[in-house]
Amino acid sequence: MIIADSMLGKLCRYLRMIGYEVEYIENDKDDSYIISISENNLILTRDRQLHERLANSVLIKSYKSIDQLKELKGKLPAPRHSFMELCSICGRLLEKTEKRGEMPDYVNKDAEEVYYCKSCNKFYWNGSHTDNFRRMVERIGFEIR
Repeated sequence: MIIADSMLGKLCRYLRMIGYEVEYIENDKDDSYIISISENNLILTRDRQLHERLANSVLIKSYKSIDQLKELKGKLPAPRHSFMELCSICGRLLEKTEKRGEMPDYVNKDAEEVYYCKSCNKFYWNGSHTDNFRRMVERIGFEIR
């Protein structure tokens, strides 16, 4: 699994959208917690001192999420999940839903497929926003499946 520290929230969401299982560490956890769960995990951090303490970490230098993705190109294994298969908020698997009448007004009920996260109560669908993100990620060099 990939572990992202509290300074990499947007990057974590992007990686989940690509299909990576990522655990996001909230601000209330200190370095000792990250170190305790680091075995057999890849740690992504902007903290130079933490990076120096962990052999299985990647130091992220950029501030912008797009540039952070560029830094990770070639450093990650293939994602275990397909594009937009995981909730970008919590990382749980999304479920296809057919209950169009029960969806909030903001959901595009005309979308071909709508997915739902039972944990976050969020809806997802393919549209121009996901198409644009997919193209951007492919330009960086990530393989999307």
